[in-house]
Amino acid sequence: MTDPEQVVEANLKFYFALESLDVDLMDEVWATDASAICIYPGWNRLAGWENIRASWEQIFKNTSFMRIDVSEVSVEMQGAVAWVTCLENITMATGEQMRREQAYATNIFIFEDDRWLLVLHHASILPNSQETV
Repeated sequence: MTDPEQVVEANLKFYFALESLDVDLMDEVWATDASAICIYPGWNRLAGWENIRASWEQIFKNTSFMRIDVSEVSVEMQGAVAWVTCLENITMATGEQMRREQAYATNIFIFEDDRWLLVLHHASILPNSQETV
């Protein structure tokens, strides 16, 4: 439980699920109860896994491609809680439009059932980082 590499791996699984546009993979990385919170840039705060899952379904339905390269990764741990901060370099396509942007993200994980589960994702787009490709 105290190995930061396990938290880094859990964080990478989240981004893999995101890039895969696969809500079933999201089921595997998130805490699937009412404690889950998600704050996307420009969205209201979403609470509870059912609301978050529905938002991923909507995003994935309207997105044909997503690539996220993370950098500036920092991991902190306190017992059964860990948080990752990172820079997301995002490329995504919706319909005919391809765009790029950068966001700083905070991902908080809890250790439950012998694995790290995402309980909070909060991302903020960097000013002037959005461009249409």
